[in-house]
Amino acid sequence: MRSTYPQANVAHGEAGAYRNRPSIMLAKQMQEPLTIARTQDGDVLSGDAGDWVMQYAPGDYGVVKAARFAKVYRDA
Repeated sequence: MRSTYPQANVAHGEAGAYRNRPSIMLAKQMQEPLTIARTQDGDVLSGDAGDWVMQYAPGDYGVVKAARFAKVYRDA
């Protein structure tokens, strides 16, 4: 996952130059269609074979389509 940070002389949230800083994410590519609970009490997520399940925090998940994952993420 990438987080966006302001460059020099720009306060966070103000107009100006920003850059991405990579961070480590837990992810697993699914080999078959899936359905999972996003959180313990929350939404149900679904995905196709080839999509990725991402863990943002303990108990907090998301599904990223394979094409989007290939554009945005990279293996460490």
